[in-house]
Amino acid sequence: MRRTCVIGAGPSGLAASKVLASRNVPFDCFEAGSGVGGLWRYGNDNGMSGVYASLHTNISKQSMAFSSLALPDTCPVFPHHSLMLAYLEDYAASFGLHRHIEFSTRVTSVRPLDDGGWEVVCRRRGGPAEETRRYTEVVVANGHHWDPRLPSPAVPGAEEFAGTAIHSHDYRTPDPYAGQRVLVIGMGNSACEIAAEISRTAARTFLSARDAAHLFPKVLLGRPADHLAWSPLSDLPRLLKDPALRLLLRLTRGSTARYGLPEPVRGPLAGHPSTSDELLSQLARGAVTPKPGVSSFGRETAVFSDGGREPVDAVVYATGYRISFPFLAPSLFAAPDGRTELYLRTIPPRLPGLYFMGLAQPSGAAFPLLEPQAEWIAELIEGTVAPPSPADMTRMIAREWRRHRKTYVPTYRHGIEIDFRSYRRALRRERRAGRRRARGAVPALPAVAGPAPAADAV
Repeated sequence: MRRTCVIGAGPSGLAASKVLASRNVPFDCFEAGSGVGGLWRYGNDNGMSGVYASLHTNISKQSMAFSSLALPDTCPVFPHHSLMLAYLEDYAASFGLHRHIEFSTRVTSVRPLDDGGWEVVCRRRGGPAEETRRYTEVVVANGHHWDPRLPSPAVPGAEEFAGTAIHSHDYRTPDPYAGQRVLVIGMGNSACEIAAEISRTAARTFLSARDAAHLFPKVLLGRPADHLAWSPLSDLPRLLKDPALRLLLRLTRGSTARYGLPEPVRGPLAGHPSTSDELLSQLARGAVTPKPGVSSFGRETAVFSDGGREPVDAVVYATGYRISFPFLAPSLFAAPDGRTELYLRTIPPRLPGLYFMGLAQPSGAAFPLLEPQAEWIAELIEGTVAPPSPADMTRMIAREWRRHRKTYVPTYRHGIEIDFRSYRRALRRERRAGRRRARGAVPALPAVAGPAPAADAV
């Protein structure tokens, strides 16, 4: 009898569960925490949420919502994390998902069986022993913003630094930093917002970034900046879109040099956007001092790549997250350098019955892509669509990765970066092609599951 396992009850796992339930596909969903929401549950008892107390979305509510359920009209344009959790709880309740979810149950092992299908080992918190179950398919939806990534190798002298040092995953409020000299390392959304917040009460706040980055305000021309994805600008070819967006930023925000930041060399679309209105204000006020990359630490100081030295009491590493699957053997599947060898960010070519959700990072919100991705997975499980052959998928993954390297900054952070519209179109095309393959009785994927080949791919 066919039965699917879904790992995680965050946004990706909930979208997968909703689609499978609507199609009457038998499944179980395992969630390590005691409630739904994943990273959006502040203080989640699964230990994986890095949400801090003041966090609001940097994407508007219109772009954040699933296609099947809008955020309430009473919600502000940029909702607080508590409102996002309430929305996810409402989503789960609206579609009757709680009865499918086994809470406080952590998946510890997933491995392919020689005769097909998957062995899933899980442990309920406080339970006496692990339990082993068998599934025909496994949908991995454990998220990619929970496993903190620190500089590797470590910054020279980091072990000698006498002050406090944490990853942004463990940051909650600025209170511990009042009156201190604080160094925030990174230039992503978390780094920008945390540095701005800390600077309100810190004696001094430094923001260190190795590379120049485009800093977007949350609102452009009176509209949320993410609405650009639906504006006429989005229909321009990339050759024109990049300079047009650069000009728009210059007209609305001004030159980054006005804020003490270096001018980025690459275009605005070459990297994941960093968005913060407050950081721009704090930079302009001098409350945050921009610095280049950190070259070393002393006991009470940080030395920067330009030779500058500053006294520092505390460090916050806002250096991103690893893409991790602790229940999968690395020889079976892993994400070296932040890249995943997945066809359309979903299917590992030579591991039939294993699917991944939410490993596609658009410049805007990922929520609207999750249900279409889940619909495709459900069709693959039902057999109404057929995937390309493993060899064809491997070739297409390698081709996509070559294109990716020409488009985005070659960093770990951008390993799963995508263009929202292009990915959505690719999903639609693949679902149509898959239906044609299924009608043409295309041979099924091989029954024997083995590790994916070590090819360069996204």
